[in-house]
Amino acid sequence: MTHRLTTLWPMIRLFHALIALALSGLAATASAQAQDERPVVIELYTSEGCSSCPPADALLFDLRQRPGVIALAFHVDYWDYLGWKDRFALHEFTMRQRAYARALGSPMVYTPQIVVDGAAHVVGSNRAAVDGAIEEARANDHLLDIGLSWAADDSLLISIPAADYDGKATIWFVRYAEGDETEVAAGENAGRLLKHANIVEEIAAIGMWDGRAMVINLPREAIARGHGDEAFGCAVLIQPEGLGPILAAREIDWAF
Repeated sequence: MTHRLTTLWPMIRLFHALIALALSGLAATASAQAQDERPVVIELYTSEGCSSCPPADALLFDLRQRPGVIALAFHVDYWDYLGWKDRFALHEFTMRQRAYARALGSPMVYTPQIVVDGAAHVVGSNRAAVDGAIEEARANDHLLDIGLSWAADDSLLISIPAADYDGKATIWFVRYAEGDETEVAAGENAGRLLKHANIVEEIAAIGMWDGRAMVINLPREAIARGHGDEAFGCAVLIQPEGLGPILAAREIDWAF
C-alpha cells in the first residue's frame, strides 16, 4: 500500500497543480471580464470654433473603440463668437463643463478638455495623459452596477440597487449620434472638414437616487427620439448632485 501511494504521489501533485492553474486562469478571466464590464466614462468638451480641437476629436474615434470605455463628445458654445457657430453646441453642455470646473477645483474651462469618470481632467489631445487617466480610473471601482432590461412593451427598465450612500445622485440619460462631419467655412478652422464621433445630442436627468433600490421605466420613444435609421447610442450615468466622480455607468444595447 505504501509503495502504491509513493508511486501515485507525483501524479496527485500534478493533478493538484493543474487544478490550481485552471482556477488561476478562471480567476484571471473573471477579473478581466469584470474590468471590461466596469466602464470608464470619457467626456470630451470640444468646439468646431477651436483650432486645437480637431486632434482631440480624432482621438475620440480611437477611444470609443476601446473595451470598457464610454466616449462622449460635448460641443460647447463659448467659441461661437470667433466667427463659426458650432451646429452641435448647446449652452447646457457649456454649463455642465463649468459645473465640472467647480467640482474639480479648476480655475477655468478650456477646449479640448477631457473629463475622465467625472473625477479628473486632462488636455483632450494629449493621448498619454488621457491613457494615464483612464488607467487610474480603472483602479477605482464604481459604487453601483446598473441593470438594464427590455420590457414586453419595448420600454427600458433601468434597475439601480440599494447601496450605502449618504446624499443624492442624479441619474442621467445620454443620447449621442455616432458620427457626423462639417465643412467649416469661417473662424479658426475655416476650410477644414471636421469629423466627429459620439456627438452628444441630449443629456437629461431622469431621476434621483438616494441609496435605496429603484427602477426607472424609459419608453422606447424617449430613447430613439429624432432617430430613424441613423446610427446612435445611449448611456446611463449616475453622479452626485453638482457633478463629481461617476458612481455608475452603463451603455444601452439598442439591439432588441
